[in-house]
Amino acid sequence: MTTQRSGSPSIPPELLARMTPEQQATLEARMKTKESQGPQTTVRKQCLTKEDLQKPLNFGDDRGSCQRTVVSASSSKQEFRIECTSAGIKATGTVRIEAVDPEHMKFTSLITSGDGSHSMKIHTTGTGKWVSAECSSESKK
Repeated sequence: MTTQRSGSPSIPPELLARMTPEQQATLEARMKTKESQGPQTTVRKQCLTKEDLQKPLNFGDDRGSCQRTVVSASSSKQEFRIECTSAGIKATGTVRIEAVDPEHMKFTSLITSGDGSHSMKIHTTGTGKWVSAECSSESKK
């Protein structure tokens, strides 16, 4: 998967209030460095069972702060809008997933996050492929 970020992230005011000016400057410098590095690619091996694929995607959000609205869905494609709110920061975007064939899939997402004074866009593209009929212990979720 390849991810590109632009803009500056919103930091909850209560977190900023606990940071020293030096910590705030360090954080801002790290974010600018990360953005200037361009797209970042990550490779991950994960085992998904048939039961996993029958559940809605949750993107690690088990707290329920995100709402998903299906825009379109078929046996091979799905597009949905996502809206999340946490600590005064709102994130909205679109996710598209497509099964290219029985062994390959691709996805894209474009998420915008902000608090009104700061805004950041995160664009992610990726592919997946079938590796094995069995889950090895190293690839289980």
